[in-house]
Amino acid sequence: MTIPLGKIVLATCVTVISIVDVSPAFALDKLYSPNVVYRELALEYNGSRTFDTSSDKDNAQEHELALEAGITPRWMVETSAGFTKDPDAESKLSDIEVESLFQLLETGEHWLDAGILVAYAFSKQSQEPDSSEVKLLLQKDIGRITTLANIGFSVDVGHHSESGDPDYVVLWNTRYRYSEYFQPGIEIQSDLGQEHAVSNFNEQEHYVGPAVYGRLFGHLKYQAGYLIGVSDSAAQGAARLLVEYETHF
Repeated sequence: MTIPLGKIVLATCVTVISIVDVSPAFALDKLYSPNVVYRELALEYNGSRTFDTSSDKDNAQEHELALEAGITPRWMVETSAGFTKDPDAESKLSDIEVESLFQLLETGEHWLDAGILVAYAFSKQSQEPDSSEVKLLLQKDIGRITTLANIGFSVDVGHHSESGDPDYVVLWNTRYRYSEYFQPGIEIQSDLGQEHAVSNFNEQEHYVGPAVYGRLFGHLKYQAGYLIGVSDSAAQGAARLLVEYETHF
């Protein structure tokens, strides 16, 4: 019996939300495809930086070094070390994170591809909480156009958590696959905030701008973008870069 895609996505989201308490923490992030590459092993750098004339928004940085592996045709795992730098502060090791990505459907067999990402970050700073994250991952290919959407939430957990309120995020990229090496597009990254900010655009962080994906050479892939802040709470601009070396086992 074939189960409709809509029911699979709805059931998965309801299940995840019911077991994970949810919180904020936003920086430009990579966008995930819902599709797992079986037996692929990848070493990855992912980083972002803000630009603003105001010192309390300028030069906020996040950097991540990660190792990921496609364990089965539908399951990918990742572990990473995260480093953060607040404006006018020193860089610090912020967390060690573990992630699982579950591919829900066979690639290309439905009107879109879907997956779920579940992550837990163990804080390395004694006065800061751990955090959990869940994202619904969607992908749609039409000819040479690929659209990715990552929609989810995060929550602070543990002894130093101040709130159990969810912090919602939406990441979107539509790109043209000109070649394997150069795929330009437009990207939107939004932190919708917690419940009190969801209805107030300028209390949220919204960024829009160009991004390019592709392969540099051989096993080396990249994502890069410079996004403009379009809400009051966002920085005037933010850049992100991802570089990933892939091999197979």
